[in-house]
Amino acid sequence: MKKILIVDDHAIVRQGLIRVLQDVLEQPSLFDEAAEAQQAIRMINAKEYDLVLLDISLPDQNGLALLKLLHQQNPKLPVIILSSHPEEQYFVRTLRAGASGYVNKGSGAALLKKVINKVLAGKKFVSQTQAELLTQAVCHNSEDMASHESLSDREVQLACMMTAGGGLSEIARKLNLSVKTVSTYRARILVKLNLRTTADIISYCIHNNLSV
Repeated sequence: MKKILIVDDHAIVRQGLIRVLQDVLEQPSLFDEAAEAQQAIRMINAKEYDLVLLDISLPDQNGLALLKLLHQQNPKLPVIILSSHPEEQYFVRTLRAGASGYVNKGSGAALLKKVINKVLAGKKFVSQTQAELLTQAVCHNSEDMASHESLSDREVQLACMMTAGGGLSEIARKLNLSVKTVSTYRARILVKLNLRTTADIISYCIHNNLSV
């Protein structure tokens, strides 16, 4: 029996996934749930899982940061990213961070089943669209790539939070950082994107479809 951990901050999403997976998976599975990154870490340290389904947007820690940590601690633990973000925004980043698959939450149950079965068989799942994105990322040199590819995962997260209307103090509170640290990240974003103001960051994120 496979043991699967679902990490998502929305209970209705976790419960809906469990019902869908109980219907489509060919083998019986046990499901655990975590609403936050730290809870997920504690559960993974306490129990062996065959698979983790992970959302990128978590309340206490960026899902990409959690993915990297899990991959460092247990590179054999397969992680599938379940996200509402477009593939072109995060797929390559998650693959580089150690993900075994990336599924948009708008996808159907049949695709989710296909991805999970392939990952549980010890393989990575890459769709045709994702393969094209990966090819573009590999073939493009640094000058041709979008400027935001130079941003760290934390910097992308902060830029997206600014675009969503968060001020520096609010962002600092949500991420448990000091305002000074958030200001430093903002300064780095401006330099890397060759921008001047927070309004420029917001405009850039909107134009490039970057969102939290």
